[in-house]
Amino acid sequence: QRTTQDMFAAIPAPTLPSAARPYGIVVAGVGGTGIITVGALLGMAAHLEGKGVTVLDMTGVAQKGGAVTTYVRIADDPAALHVVRIAAGDAQAVIGCDMLVAAETAILPRMQRHVTRAVVNTHRMATVAFIKNRDLQTPWAEMEAGLRDAIGADAAHFVDATRMAVSLTGDALATNMLLLGS
Repeated sequence: QRTTQDMFAAIPAPTLPSAARPYGIVVAGVGGTGIITVGALLGMAAHLEGKGVTVLDMTGVAQKGGAVTTYVRIADDPAALHVVRIAAGDAQAVIGCDMLVAAETAILPRMQRHVTRAVVNTHRMATVAFIKNRDLQTPWAEMEAGLRDAIGADAAHFVDATRMAVSLTGDALATNMLLLGS
């Protein structure tokens, strides 16, 4: 019988991207679910590795369950970091903690085909708009298709991270940490 230690030993080490030039990561989701925490963890990990890092949190209406976006830029040389915000087409990675936010018009332009890779949570959260209008139809399939079209089908990965987090830990609060490790 395999032990937990054996199972973890079988997991291959990840292939890390180069940070010779600034590497841009966009974390997008709903306020109160740990978006800022994911950015802080990425920032601290980069700092502990001696890399340069910038983290910019765009909280907007987060207190009302609105969209939150965190921009993280990591570089081997801190002097290479001149801009904090991720510009159009400059996101190498997107962690879409909520599909509605990841597919917004404010996030999609930051992605680029053959450049950006994304992991997106497919769990469907009720929005304020849905609470006000129970007949509202959210175009889930179209949003997923739009993300695939923006960066390429092979670069977009969709998982029900909320279901997996609840199954593994008993709590949806672990969702974004699970996505961070994806």
